[in-house]
Amino acid sequence: MSNRPTLKDVAAQAGVSFKTVSRVVNDEPGVSSGVAERVRSAVAELGYRRNHSAQLLRRSDARLHTVAIVHADATNPFAAAVHSAFERHLRTAADTLVVSASSHGDVGEHDRLVDLFTERRVDGLAVIPVGDSPGPALRRELDRNTPIVFIDREPGIDADVVASDHHGGARAATRHLLAHGHRRVGFLGSREQSESIRQRHAGFTDAVEESGADPVVRFGLTTPDLADAAVTELLAGADAPTALFAAQNLAAVGAVRALHRLGRQHEIALVAFDHLEIADLVEPAITTAPQNAEALGRAAAEVLLRRIDGDASEPTRFVVPVELVPRGSGELVPVRGA
Repeated sequence: MSNRPTLKDVAAQAGVSFKTVSRVVNDEPGVSSGVAERVRSAVAELGYRRNHSAQLLRRSDARLHTVAIVHADATNPFAAAVHSAFERHLRTAADTLVVSASSHGDVGEHDRLVDLFTERRVDGLAVIPVGDSPGPALRRELDRNTPIVFIDREPGIDADVVASDHHGGARAATRHLLAHGHRRVGFLGSREQSESIRQRHAGFTDAVEESGADPVVRFGLTTPDLADAAVTELLAGADAPTALFAAQNLAAVGAVRALHRLGRQHEIALVAFDHLEIADLVEPAITTAPQNAEALGRAAAEVLLRRIDGDASEPTRFVVPVELVPRGSGELVPVRGA
């Protein structure tokens, strides 16, 4: 017997024909209760599992999809929330299995994962891009018209994209800080090569230039520890910012840690792009510009299912608005003399 039991293995164990086993596992009539019980016992003993794909292929009305998500970083809370919404919608709308993997920001690994999934003939791909443009594997699959939707970040080519309004959300967040009297504002960004971070920086820059304020910019803050160290350094300087815009949730966590450790959480204003689990757990509560992970995941699932079902229309770009949620930290005014 093979390592993965088959219908033939079950038939041999139960002492019945292949057809009889097939009828029992597929709940078809024509088998006596005693024989059916013998087959079920053999199934349980051998640990047999039905081949769902093969079963559906025999049905003319079958609809089974396997969809893969290639994450830039699956440990990111926002990525996890989008994944959850994406998977939930696919499960509701169609008989779909979702598999996923993370490249952890490595461009080569990202492309390798695309290869691995497409070699296994997934029906479609949802991709959170890494870098400025797709690698060879992604370009090949796009040329083959493999259904692909890009999530959260622009892919650098003409393709289906579902993304937040990174530029508009960052501009609104920065304007909010400026409206409370701040003229020295810090930007805390993660990977500078990330299209979404570049868009947020552009929105920040637009708002600062409109007001004539003085910006200070830090990139490369990919972990809370790095952001903590950067904020600590900035606030120790003679020309320290009076307000901070954290352009990514992990950078925001580090900023919160630094401000509270330094005892300056009531002096330095802070707005964080994206949702923070700790937003309501600290004092002051954190003003955020959260992405709508539910809307992004649902929209990506709808676009991908439409492509899998044969939609060959021009690529679409679906933009989800980002709205500010004032909670206290972003409404602090500059300390007198700062």
